[in-house]
Amino acid sequence: MRRRAFTLIEIVMVIAVAGILAVGTFKALSALFVRSAKARAVTELSLVSQSVLDQLGVLLYARVPGSVIGYDPSDGSYGAIGRLASPKPVLEWIGTAEESLKRRDYSGFVDMNASDSVSGVLVSPDSDGSRVDATIRLKFNTSSDVFASDRVRLVFAGSYDLGAQEDASAPAFGWHGETAGKIHDISMDGSGNITLNASPPYIYEKYYLADTAYAVARAKDVNISASCISALGVPLNEDALLLFYDYRPWKGESFCADSGGVAAGSVTLLAEDVSGFRAELVERTIRLSIDMVRPVRGSTPVHISKQKVVF
Repeated sequence: MRRRAFTLIEIVMVIAVAGILAVGTFKALSALFVRSAKARAVTELSLVSQSVLDQLGVLLYARVPGSVIGYDPSDGSYGAIGRLASPKPVLEWIGTAEESLKRRDYSGFVDMNASDSVSGVLVSPDSDGSRVDATIRLKFNTSSDVFASDRVRLVFAGSYDLGAQEDASAPAFGWHGETAGKIHDISMDGSGNITLNASPPYIYEKYYLADTAYAVARAKDVNISASCISALGVPLNEDALLLFYDYRPWKGESFCADSGGVAAGSVTLLAEDVSGFRAELVERTIRLSIDMVRPVRGSTPVHISKQKVVF
């Protein structure tokens, strides 16, 4: 009895069909993996970008009105955010002692009837300088008296809380060598009495306690070789977004990765893969925009853009 065997042509056809099926399966699986990788990247970038904007929103909400500026470390130029002639890569602002205010260490208001503008002694009801001192020492992990060491100063809110926006000139907060005419050197005792060490031209009922400045910039726009950035212990590319804090312009200080001025303070990494970060003043609100791009193997990069308005 003869057995029928496969011919060479039949074997070649089977191998060809199997090869076609294998290629199709591989491409289908590859497309599935790419779609999965892109979906994962979109989710991660969406969460990170929202987290960054939320963090900055909290800090900017507690800003001193009128203190927000744009700064360019390459030439030292800066200006109030609402009056910039050209875009600046670094966003800076003066922050208030918000934690101390929430703990009711101070009220933020002056009793004008009980105060003496001639002697420079203002009465702030429901305030206690020792509690302010203790809270801010914890915030910045310092043992020095926050009033004696000039870590905390007073800024009057001005009419309608506009602060320095009432002034058509650049805000006088000590930015990059400027005189800090709007930030007042003070001391506060346990009864809430505030002593002004120099007499300002105007005294308002509402005030802020300023305890630090903040700066936000991409690594490409600052001195990435600064020791404070090296201390982070992680390799950074130029698309990293950094937050600088714990420095005081009214003491002549600038953020720790500034190539000019007296570098001080600390830095933290907000996010990587940030292709763009912008801030603008719109109707007295700060509008933040962030763009993030992440490459995906085998496909085009994933791009996320988000905005947030800070009142």
